[in-house]
This record gives sequence, structure tokens and C-alpha cells, in this order.
Amino acid sequence: MRGATVASKGDIRAAIDNSRLTTRLSIIGGITSLILLVLTLVLGAVKGELVGADVFSLAVIPYSLALLFSISALIYGMLGTGAAIENEEKMLLAGRASTNALNVEEDVRFTAGRSFENYRRFAPYVLSVLAALLVAGLLGYFFRHWAGRPADAMPIGVDVATKSALFSAILMLVSVFAGAFFVGQSRGPAFRWLRPVGAWLVTGFAVMFVSTVAAIFVRNNIPAADTYAARVIFWLYAVLGLEFITNFVIEFYRPRTMRETRPIFESRLLALFTEPGGVMRNIAAALDYQFGFKVSGTWLYSFMERSFFPLVIIWAVILWGFTMIHEVGPSEVGVKERLGKVVETDLEPGIYWTLPWPFGEIRQFSCTDIHQVVIGELHDEKEEEAPEDDGHGHGPAPKAKKTALSPVVLWTAAHGGEDNNFIVAVPPIGKESSGRNSEASISFIRMVIPIDYQIRRDGVMNYGYKNLDPEKTLTRIGEQAATEYLASSSMMEVMSTDRLGAEAAMKKRIQELADMHELGIRIVAVTILDAHPPVEKVAPAYQNVIGAMEERETMIWKAKAYAAKTLPEAESKALQITSDAESYRYTTKTVAEAESGRFNTQLITYRAMPSMFRLRSYLDFLEKDAKDIRKFVIASGLSSEVYELNFEQKERLDLTDADITSVK
Repeated sequence: MRGATVASKGDIRAAIDNSRLTTRLSIIGGITSLILLVLTLVLGAVKGELVGADVFSLAVIPYSLALLFSISALIYGMLGTGAAIENEEKMLLAGRASTNALNVEEDVRFTAGRSFENYRRFAPYVLSVLAALLVAGLLGYFFRHWAGRPADAMPIGVDVATKSALFSAILMLVSVFAGAFFVGQSRGPAFRWLRPVGAWLVTGFAVMFVSTVAAIFVRNNIPAADTYAARVIFWLYAVLGLEFITNFVIEFYRPRTMRETRPIFESRLLALFTEPGGVMRNIAAALDYQFGFKVSGTWLYSFMERSFFPLVIIWAVILWGFTMIHEVGPSEVGVKERLGKVVETDLEPGIYWTLPWPFGEIRQFSCTDIHQVVIGELHDEKEEEAPEDDGHGHGPAPKAKKTALSPVVLWTAAHGGEDNNFIVAVPPIGKESSGRNSEASISFIRMVIPIDYQIRRDGVMNYGYKNLDPEKTLTRIGEQAATEYLASSSMMEVMSTDRLGAEAAMKKRIQELADMHELGIRIVAVTILDAHPPVEKVAPAYQNVIGAMEERETMIWKAKAYAAKTLPEAESKALQITSDAESYRYTTKTVAEAESGRFNTQLITYRAMPSMFRLRSYLDFLEKDAKDIRKFVIASGLSSEVYELNFEQKERLDLTDADITSVK
């Protein structure tokens, strides 16, 4: 019995010492984290001209979390010390004979133990939520800061890259030593709350290591290294922040073990690399913790522990070995590199071997694909894609770009970008007495000019190695050629009648400038798209002018159509009147001559036999002119006779009255 009491007293004294040591170590961790956090803020944000790199500034997140968990470990140590001292007092009171009748456990004077238990039980939930909010807030700040920064603004310049690498290396060394110390100190269960401090300090070491490497790349004229690395770390932080929320939710549903040692705010992902004892052991501990039984004791885990990592290493070596095999495809030209130097050029299509990446590489250049750069911005294009580096510091790898054209829009509708304006000549409208133009001689025109080109077979080296960014150079050349041509051209000609001529002239000039700069390309086509005046103020007025011109043309063509319709009608009527007059003249003259001839003939006949002529004429009159009139013939010589004439119309005709010849 006395041995058990001694053992209990020894355990209590050990608990007191461990809690006090946890308190002192958490103070050291907090001071270290605070110093690293302040240095990161000052050098990365306040004094951006000293470092100012995105990756360096992102180290604020692990150092902030290390400070938060140091404070939580400090509170844990202080409460643990109070609880251990309270247990020691309880043991002393329980050993006295005068207090045997009292229940020491229910004494209201002893509250430190309950406070420690409540803190150990509920604080992890609060810390998980605080850590998730902290990560989300800082990531949101970085996202807004990067979104508000100009697209062409680099976070770090070449002139400060050396200083950035130096400061990052110093903070990296401090982080790794402090993190390794706390990770090693957290082996014991009594110091478990110090493990998140060490884990996040080691994370800060990893971030500073990446910042150092990125600064070295920037120093060697690869400015995009820091930006790309910052984006990757940003999303890794997002995953770690999501893990806090995931652990918080899973904690309510997972099975419990008899001995809970891992707090929920401790990152399982970071524990795979920061906990002592190896990755597989950490995975086994995580599985044991989550499932509530010893998963690491099964045969499947034993097999994976023996075979998984050797297989992974073998697969990694095999995959790395595949990077020695390269294929130059049809219509491509290959260039072999070894340790960053060109060792062989003009490789024909086929299979080639190099050193494994990154020590050897073959770059392929297609000499048949059509590549395109665009001067200006197409409407409905949200953001121009920045050229991606090929990973060797030689600028963008050649690849065809697909440009999606938007539907037709009006001049007066806002579209495209502000970099599409070009100076264009305006023909003189009027002249003053002094001989100078009374109107401005220049204006602005907004257009988009896609340039299609191919890489020449004999220009592969110039395209890939003599120019850091050949597409950007070609874009600047295109802008120069367009500016030169448009400054001496008429706006209406470029927009309408002479567009093909403008495209041909600019194509010729761009090819000359590309050959001058030794780009090693052949210009295939230059196209003028979306040519119109600036939208903001000029386009509405210009639209009115164009509308008036169109109205004028419409009226002119209407007048021409009326003239084309009226003149033939008038000429036709004039010809008809003239023809009718000629016909009337001819008819009248001919009839008159015929009548005159007939009268002359009748006169001769009358003079020869007057009586016969009169009788003949009288009978012709009765036969022809009075043929439809009923006639009664009476002898003139029988004057004494009385005649009765019936002038009534006959009801029917007799055979004697009928004209038999007319009946059919």
C-alpha cells in the first residue's frame, strides 16, 4: 500500500514537472512564432521593397497558426500544472485521519481539475474553428490582393531577388530548427499539444524553402516562378483549412478509444511528414484513431507496410526513367538539350534518348501548325492569357492558340479592350484661305488584328532560343507595323474599300520586321477584324455621319432609279407620238392623192358620158350606201296609176326576201 502511494506521488510530481515544462516550451514556441510572424509581415508586406514575394508573404499563415497553438499549449500547461498540484493536495488531505470523513473529490475548493478537463475537452473544438477562420481570412486577403494587382505586375523583381533569397533562407533555418525541436519534444503524451506548433513551424520551413528556390529562379530571369509557386501553396493551404472543418465534423461521429491522445485541431496531413516514426506508422496511427481499433495489426496493413513504399519507389524510378524517351513527331523539328545546353539540332521525326528530366530534354517545334497572336482584344474575351513558360527559361513553348470570335455587335455597344485604338489619317474636309486644313488630320480607329504565322524550318533556333518571348515580340512588331500603316491611311479605306490592300501591306511589313528581329517565322495571314471608331464618344457621332451618308446614297440611288424608269417611258412616248404623226401624215397624204386620182378619173368619165355616169353613180349609191334600206321601185312613166304601198315590217321573210347565199 505504501509503494502504491509512493508511485502515485511520483506520477503526480512527474505530471507537475511535465506541465511546467509544457508551459515553458509553449512560451518559447510562442515567442519564436511571433518573431517569425512579425519578420514575415514586415519584410513581405510592410517593407515590400526588401522581399515582397508572394511565397514569402504566404508564410504568414503557418506562423500565425503556430502562434495560436502555442497560446493554446500555454493555457494547457498552466491548467495542467494547477490540476496536478490540486491532485497532490487531495492526496495529502486524503492521508490525514481528520479528513477521513470528508469526500475530497467533492470539495468545492478543488476546481482546477475540472477546469483542466473542460479545457481539454472543449478547447480543441474552438481551436479547430479559430484555425479554419484564420486560414480562410488570410487566404481571402491574399486572393483579393492578387486580384486587384495589375496583370503585368510581378510580385518580385530581379533586383531584389537576391535579398529575398537571403531572408527566406535565414527564416527557413530558424523554422526548421524550431520545428524539429518541438516535433521531437512532442514524442511524449504529456507534450502532445506542442506537436501542432512544431508541425506548422516545419510547414513554415517548407514555404520558406520554396520561397528561396523561387527567388533563385527569378534571379535567373524566370519571373513567373514565384507566382506559380504561390498559387500551388495557396491551394494547399485551402486543403489544410478544409481539414480543420472536416475533423471538426467527423469528431462527432467517429468511434472513441479508451485513451484519446490526439487533439482534433492537429492536422493529420501534416502529421504524415512531421510526426516521428515514419509515414506508414503515422498512417497506421491515423487509421487506429479514426476506426477505434488497431487496424495496424491486420495482415493487409502488414503487407502494405513491407511492400508499399518499395513499390512506390520502383514505380517512381520507372516513371522517371521514361522521361529519357522522347518522340519527335511528323512535321516537327527537335532540339536536344543536356544540362540546359543545346547539344543537337534539326532532329528528324523519330525516337530519341536523353538524360532523365530535368537533366535532359528534347523540345519539339512544329513547322506546319498555324500559330496566332492577336493585336488588341476580341470582344467577349475576359482576360488575355499570359504566355506559359516551357520550364527551361526560353519563353513560351510553341502551340497553336484558338481564338473564339464573338457574335456581331454594334459600334455603339461597349466591347473589346482599351488597347485596340490606332491613329489613322483623315482626308482634308476643307481649306482656309491660308491653305491649311480647317479640320484635324488624324483620328482614332479601334480594330483587332489576328496574325497567323508558321515556324520556318531554318528558323527553329532563332524562334526557340534567340528570343525570350517570340510571341510577345511578334505582337509588338504587329503593333508597330499597324501604327505605321494606319497613320498614313484613310479611315474609310481601311474600314471598307481598301481592307484587303491594308492587310497585304501590313503582312509585308510585319514579315520584314520579323526577319529583321530574326524571329524565324513566316507570316501566313494578317486579318483586320472589328474595325470601327472608338465606342465611348466617337462611335455614336460617327454612326450618325455614316447614317447620313447612307441616306444620301439611298436618295441618289432612288433618283437614279426614278431617272432610269422615267426616261425610257418618256422616250417611248415621244417615239410613239412621232410614229403616230408620221403614220397620220402618210395616211392623209396617200388618201388625199388616191381621192384626187379618183375624182380625176370620174371627171374624165363624166365628160365622156354624163348621163351614164350619173346613172352609174346613182345605182352604185343604191347598191352600196343604201343596201340595208328597204326600197320600192315605181315606174316613173305611169303617172296615172295609183299605188298602195305597205310599209309594215314583215313578220317573217319569204323565200324571195331571203338571202340564200348568206345561209350556212
